[in-house]
Amino acid sequence: MKKIISATLIVASTYSATGFAQSHAIDVDKMLEQTFELIQNNENQAALSNLNWLAKHGTAHDPRFHNTFLDVVQHLWLNFAYSYAPAWKSYDKVYRSAKQALIAAPQNCSAFDIALSFGNLPHNATDHITHLENTEQQFPATWQRCWTAQASSKAIEFISEPLITAYVGDLSDHFKIHIVDQLNAVYRDCDDLPTETLVWECRDAYKLQLTSASAMYREAAMILHDDVSEAGQIGGHTISLMLQWQAHDNR
Repeated sequence: MKKIISATLIVASTYSATGFAQSHAIDVDKMLEQTFELIQNNENQAALSNLNWLAKHGTAHDPRFHNTFLDVVQHLWLNFAYSYAPAWKSYDKVYRSAKQALIAAPQNCSAFDIALSFGNLPHNATDHITHLENTEQQFPATWQRCWTAQASSKAIEFISEPLITAYVGDLSDHFKIHIVDQLNAVYRDCDDLPTETLVWECRDAYKLQLTSASAMYREAAMILHDDVSEAGQIGGHTISLMLQWQAHDNR
């Protein structure tokens, strides 16, 4: 029975990655769901074929798939590559293709997003930040049209002075608006989860996200500005929110 199921999945994948390419009504979400199943069943070649197809054609068939590709597909592909070596080469190719497209057309926001998302391996991340910095210094405000919250996070993570100066601004204010306020807006949603264990896991995940971001912002403030007060303000925002959450948890 297992062989029959595996054979069925291979045929389905071949159809999705080739025959589907001829169709104008492809459900990319179903193809992604199928890819998860292929990976779970160790049908690695078929899964990689689907991922390559989604990289080349997914957003063209459904523009709404763009954010899913940046988040869900990127994480799936990266994790898959750790267990299936050929996936590394194609994962890296997605980054390099996006970077070349961005060099050719700096206002190509799709390429900007993909290069940032898939350029997260250490050598690619450093390479990409350097490219963004050099371009910004030569042609100020080049990235203004395409800049995103993810780009700000990456600039802070790599403590990029030209990018932080151009697009992030005051680190304390940015931390308050983009980390503290946004996390606080969703923290209490954890209360709606069905079990106490899940509630506490959810809360702990948000607390870890807050403290990790706080450490990153404070490090950037100290290295770039040697500013104890700016770092102190970030720490103050962190403690204040943690106390609010503690009061909520203990109510």
